[in-house]
Amino acid sequence: MAKFNKRQIIIIAIAAVALLYGAYTVFSGGKGQKDNPKINPVEKSSYVNNIAGDFMKNALSLSDTYIVERAEADWEKNPFWEKGSYREWANKDKAKTTESSTAKIIYSGYIDIGQKQMAVLNGIEYSIGDELEINGYVLKKITALKVVLSNKSIGSELEIPIQE
Repeated sequence: MAKFNKRQIIIIAIAAVALLYGAYTVFSGGKGQKDNPKINPVEKSSYVNNIAGDFMKNALSLSDTYIVERAEADWEKNPFWEKGSYREWANKDKAKTTESSTAKIIYSGYIDIGQKQMAVLNGIEYSIGDELEINGYVLKKITALKVVLSNKSIGSELEIPIQE
């Protein structure tokens, strides 16, 4: 049998005391149940009615309702974006070409591992020079804020800002 050190002996002793106390409370005949008086059903219903009345007293005012509705609505502008990122995001609709409307490409992640940079496009990781799975695009440039794709068939470039 292995020798136990002082710490292990203390842990085993505490576990044994807890086990003995649990066995005592389970097999002692339900001493705790006899001490609890039964609550009258009339008292229960009056308690529930009082709680319901308190909720009705604290109903939302019109201004509170408006604040909740505005908080749940989608934001037109994200106040946490820096100006350059927001301008790119706001101008993305103006910069769409016919090729971007045919293929939906989402740049959702940037990975910088030492000297290797990777971009997450449509949930797949790509590095510079990799060919995308859709429409013959090749990843040309990666930055933290955008990626530049090159279309092999047309020869045009497409910039896609990061979407968080």
